[in-house]
Amino acid sequence: MRRYALTLAGAAAGFLLLFGSFTFLVDPYDVTGWVTIDGVNERKTRAHEDGYRVRVGHRLLDTEAGTIVLGSSRVADGFPREMPDWPGGYENLGMAGTSAFELARASVIGSRNENLRCVIIGMDLREFGTYPRAHATYWITPLTGMPPLFSHVQTSLSPNAFARAAQTVIDNATGGSDEKWENAYAPELLPGRFEEEIEKRYRGYSDYVYDPARVRFLFRGIDALLAQGVQVTVFVHPVHAWQEEAARRVGMEPYEDALRRDITAEIAARVPSEAREPCFDGPALQAWDFGGYQDVSLSAPPDPSGDPENPYYYVPAHYRPVLGEAILTRMRGQEQEPPFDTASFGRHLTADAVDTLMAEAEERRQAWLVDDEWAHYVTDRFDALDADPPAPEREARHYLNRDDFRQLERDVARAERQAGP
Repeated sequence: MRRYALTLAGAAAGFLLLFGSFTFLVDPYDVTGWVTIDGVNERKTRAHEDGYRVRVGHRLLDTEAGTIVLGSSRVADGFPREMPDWPGGYENLGMAGTSAFELARASVIGSRNENLRCVIIGMDLREFGTYPRAHATYWITPLTGMPPLFSHVQTSLSPNAFARAAQTVIDNATGGSDEKWENAYAPELLPGRFEEEIEKRYRGYSDYVYDPARVRFLFRGIDALLAQGVQVTVFVHPVHAWQEEAARRVGMEPYEDALRRDITAEIAARVPSEAREPCFDGPALQAWDFGGYQDVSLSAPPDPSGDPENPYYYVPAHYRPVLGEAILTRMRGQEQEPPFDTASFGRHLTADAVDTLMAEAEERRQAWLVDDEWAHYVTDRFDALDADPPAPEREARHYLNRDDFRQLERDVARAERQAGP
């Protein structure tokens, strides 16, 4: 019996070793890069399926770039992947569907990387709603605070990671890919997606609940970066006017105002030391606002034929890298060509400026509603939705708990102690 048990245990251990080794060597999330074989795993066709969390968790610790950009898919898709001329190096570490919880944890983990000098964090109401605090894959990444080796072990033994590794091999062998993902922004599909977003955003916002505790949580995570002399710049994303109008029509304006006031209150409560090697003029912690019916956001939707495209947005919620790069250029104080040269494009977000910024946004909105033919079109669509409201996208409410705050406090306090006086 003992021999049988040992044989069974050995077989199980051997299976787990082979199972884990396959996933680790294929490296579906593009983390290690140890083995790259043409026709086997050279193309990481499934690296996106966890929203890039596994990769980001490791890159926060080992990137040599001095500047990183964090945020949701708006960052992942809307900022350049590479900027070779950026002083000190640049890396896009956006994570699809991220939350204030994950961004706070990413800030803490990033504070352990001595190469970082500047961290840029994009945000909007999505990060601060009562949605689940983290994506399922988050729990096997270094974002939790676990050592990278443990993350490699857990990832290698994950059935989902194994499935993605297997699909990666199949895709490389057959020339296949995740067509849905790769064709998400195909020009011929974008006119239809613009149309779909009208009702989708209306329904999504109808059940939204803002959670100010998530703002406090994120900025406490940012404290870990500030303690290491890293300059942190947060900004409110631009979104297309169709999405902004959907939010207004279901009563989201008070939340937009509250988010900006809460951001400025958190910044005002901090007096960080000077950044070691700042990327932008100004303090070590600063905020920008790129929302509010900007000229680029009032641009026409793509033609039904797909040509011409909207030059700044894929869909109302997601902008193109040309706009992400313009945001970076504005933060650096460099001159730009129209339409990025307007005085309203990118304003410093401070407690004293909130009322002015909100009023100016409303002025731009009213002018757009009166003068723009597409504003008339989308207004008619929203009128129809108001008359016969679709069912809201109801989801369970999720709130941060005491343990979340306790762990964050321990980790940030440790970073502050290590930084010294």
